[in-house]
Amino acid sequence: MSGSAFVHHGCVYAGDDEFLRMAVPFIDGGLRREEPVLVATTPANLDLVRTALGRHARNVDFAETAAFGRRPSQRVAAFTGYRYRHPRAARVRILAEPAWAAGRSARQVEALECMESALNTVLAGTGIHMICPYDARVAEPEIVGNAWRTHPHMVHGTDVAESPGYTEPVAFVRARASPLPGRPDDAVTLTFAGDLSRIRHAIVMETAMLGLAGEHLMIFSAAVGELLTGTDADEAGELPSVALWSRPGEVVCDIRLPATTSLDPFIGLHPPTLDPRPGDGFWLARQICDHLDVRPGPAGTTVRLHTPNPGVDEVPQGASPPHG
Repeated sequence: MSGSAFVHHGCVYAGDDEFLRMAVPFIDGGLRREEPVLVATTPANLDLVRTALGRHARNVDFAETAAFGRRPSQRVAAFTGYRYRHPRAARVRILAEPAWAAGRSARQVEALECMESALNTVLAGTGIHMICPYDARVAEPEIVGNAWRTHPHMVHGTDVAESPGYTEPVAFVRARASPLPGRPDDAVTLTFAGDLSRIRHAIVMETAMLGLAGEHLMIFSAAVGELLTGTDADEAGELPSVALWSRPGEVVCDIRLPATTSLDPFIGLHPPTLDPRPGDGFWLARQICDHLDVRPGPAGTTVRLHTPNPGVDEVPQGASPPHG
């Protein structure tokens, strides 16, 4: 597989014709170069593209963008998976419309926007040429505005121009990510003393007390244990701490690492390879959990995981959830 650059363009459109003026030349260009082409967009846009391409549509791979998963890690895995299926191709082309489906929470939108920015780092050197279309008729104005901040270049038809608002990924994520609420007073705190088997056992026991059960319990506990693997005390002897608490519909786990620990905010977004890497445990956790946040701070780095808990009632409609 080629190690060529990742090309990441955004495109804001407000009508079917405007969408096709960008999509058809992008697809045709890939087909002429014998590059694999994947079009992942809405059902309506898929129909438009198939009709416009005619018989050439049979040479293109199609997918509904919603099928790429609701979590950022699932979408990244879908992009890299398509690339890995074509190891002999110098480049692949992906038209990937972000899934701004109705019903997404502000938290989910934030995570997707941070992922859009992170792609510039996570997919570097993959040889993927990607255009991300944004439908201005559907996406909120703030989401459309952030497209200029998360894509180095913007496309209009066949014209490509540098994005004047582009922000480097780490800076964008730090500015976009909302602050994490503090641990609630009733959180169960566990001290990590270097014995991973004991801390895993404690996590299983305490998480079960919070209502998580069966496969959900074992997988979540394993994910938390993976995040702690290889974690040691810092020079001052400070150890990580783990806190657990329940919210309606979910269990939250807070891992506070020593101040000397520094983590890539995008750790775990790239799927594991055959060679184990430090971020593989984070990838597993991102697949299991609804949300995973990595936030540096003066007191150390905090990793917070939210996992669905079928054993606890959901937040009643119209009610405000408790602690984050």
